[in-house]
Amino acid sequence: MPRRAGGPALSAPGRPAALARPGAGTPDRSARRLWAWWLVSRAVLVTLVVTDQAFGMQQSVLGDLHIYAEWGRGLSRGEGMPTGDDRWQYPPGAAVVFVLPDVTHAYLGLPYRAVFVGMMVAVDAVLTAALVRRSVPAAGFWVAGLTALGPVALARFDLLPAAAAVAAVLALAAGRFGRAGFHLAAGALLKIWPVLLLIALSRPPLRSPGRSASIDPPPDPPPGRPTGRFPAPSPDWLRLAAGVLCAVGGLAALFALTGWWRDAFGFLGAQQARGLQVEAVAATPFVVAHMLGHGTAPGYSYGSLQFDTPLARGVATACSLTEIVVIAISALWWWGWARPPAAADGAGRAGVLVGRTLALLLVVVVTARVLSPQYLVWIMALVAVWIAMARPAGSGGLTVPAGGPAAPVPAGGPSWRWVALLLICVVLSQVVYPWRYNDVVQGRIMMSLVLVVRNVGLVTVCGWAWRAAAGSRPA
Repeated sequence: MPRRAGGPALSAPGRPAALARPGAGTPDRSARRLWAWWLVSRAVLVTLVVTDQAFGMQQSVLGDLHIYAEWGRGLSRGEGMPTGDDRWQYPPGAAVVFVLPDVTHAYLGLPYRAVFVGMMVAVDAVLTAALVRRSVPAAGFWVAGLTALGPVALARFDLLPAAAAVAAVLALAAGRFGRAGFHLAAGALLKIWPVLLLIALSRPPLRSPGRSASIDPPPDPPPGRPTGRFPAPSPDWLRLAAGVLCAVGGLAALFALTGWWRDAFGFLGAQQARGLQVEAVAATPFVVAHMLGHGTAPGYSYGSLQFDTPLARGVATACSLTEIVVIAISALWWWGWARPPAAADGAGRAGVLVGRTLALLLVVVVTARVLSPQYLVWIMALVAVWIAMARPAGSGGLTVPAGGPAAPVPAGGPSWRWVALLLICVVLSQVVYPWRYNDVVQGRIMMSLVLVVRNVGLVTVCGWAWRAAAGSRPA
């Protein structure tokens, strides 16, 4: 390998080998250690799912898997969407996820549970590999975060939309806008939240890596051309839209062939009819009141334990309105008035996009009527890819948390201070569910306080994410 005098090894003219590509400077030994930890941690998670409550969990994580299997059997037999079941609250693409293990069971005789968990482990492995290629620290956060969440991560299908969102961001960073649109739409057809990536995109046309993006207003058009605030769509936008249409069209064709198109959007009514789930942030006052012996105990409805009093429903409605207002104002600002941040490359712009999307997603989570623990998979996926998108600051950037020591972190990425707080919230979520959930439902003081601390932590992370998104600039 040629060297400059007194300088590091070069893999390209004028560029150190460590900076030749993202993640190139990370020793292979770190990646091997990470994969070893992945194997051990996933073996533990699979064991906890398979053995269920053998190790003392108060709640079984297999309840939803039994429901998925029931829906999968009905769909494979041509019974259509189970919209008559008030537990059906998923976009139409989820039907494909539920049917695949049932079809595998029918042809190969494998148990539904084994096929489903195997699918989730495979998706997790692919997502981890994609992060490792970009950034070992980002992959390390992801592996640690999913381990901290516990067995529920493999007993739900939220890994699929999370992986789709990460794939969309990585594709945008690489300038592959058609693929980004496809992944974004695929994720939104499984769970709606990946559409927040589209809302977080800024107004001007996307620009592929290698083309400069300016914060200056565009020059005046030549005489005879129409003027207007918004420029004509760029080829990048058209490719993004084409990718979205491919995903939507593919699912529509499948639904037309199977007859599943009837009541494909019936899940929307079930979402609006729900009360406040016990774990929802907005339910915190009701949890405290129940702990102190006041109010009513939560009851089972719509597939979860929730507070269903008129006051709880009123709070749930107010939270939904707050969520809509925040998303609408953000979309109007980012698409109508805000200037896009300057960025040197696709990774920098993708990092800004992820920061904005994460801030919106945290608002959705903390104001939601329901806050199931698997929702934290969405948040951790965006944090991981945000860390991966943040570019190294030359010889190593430093983010200095207020009141604390400096910690190495890629420039433009999230502060390790609130990343650590997020991991604490994830651990507390696993303690609450599935290990000690009955204690919370029964109003016992210790676990009720653990849930309160978790909720306060999530609100704090949400505030920090908005501060980071508001001030985010690619390095």
